[in-house]
Amino acid sequence: MPITLSPAQVREILARHQAWIASNGTTGARADLAGANLNRAELQNAALQHADMREAILSGAQLRDADLSGANLQRARLLQANLRDANLEGADLSGAFLQNAILTRANMKGVQASPADLELADLSGVNMEDANFEEAKLVGCNLRGAKCKNANFYRANLSETILVKVDFENAILRTTDIRKSDLTDANLKGANLQSAKLQEADLVKVDLRQANLQRAHMQKTDLYKAQFDNADMRGADVRDAIGFSQKHLDLVRWDEKTKLRD
Repeated sequence: MPITLSPAQVREILARHQAWIASNGTTGARADLAGANLNRAELQNAALQHADMREAILSGAQLRDADLSGANLQRARLLQANLRDANLEGADLSGAFLQNAILTRANMKGVQASPADLELADLSGVNMEDANFEEAKLVGCNLRGAKCKNANFYRANLSETILVKVDFENAILRTTDIRKSDLTDANLKGANLQSAKLQEADLVKVDLRQANLQRAHMQKTDLYKAQFDNADMRGADVRDAIGFSQKHLDLVRWDEKTKLRD
């Protein structure tokens, strides 16, 4: 059952937490907000690094510019929360609910979000490098310009998502659902896209050099001006793809299971 805290109690917890941080744990106390009802709380610029916020209710909360680095937010409810420019580096968001949340330019480097639900969230300009989004739900999100180098999106759902100019270099997108998404000008150099679902996705001017596209599903994908040098397309299905033809096979690794046409 959610724990209801008065504004005064929240202020006291934050003050003790700040003292705990400033003293490296010798005074004050780490913030324990596990299960707390902080619905629509005003927590802009709050110092909550390494706080225990498991299963906290933060729907509609104002957390702009807050420091949540290393915080435990497992199964927290952050629906429609405003986390613009917040620092979430190294935070644990496993099982968290962030539908329709605003995370523009947030630092999510190294976060654990496997699995988490971020459907329709605004993640434009976010730093997700080295983050773990395995099996996360990111349907309909806006990740325009996000930094996702070395991030893990294994079996995640990124369908119908804006991925324009996202840097996915060396990211894991194996068996990821990216159908009907817009990846115009994205960087997928060296990314692992084995068995990824890319049907009807827009990959115009995408960098796929050295990418692993073995058994990728690319039917009706728009590959206009995409770069394929040294990509591994063994077993890939590119039937009805736009901008990919027989001549591109000279640039990639392919085999008899690579499907170009019916």
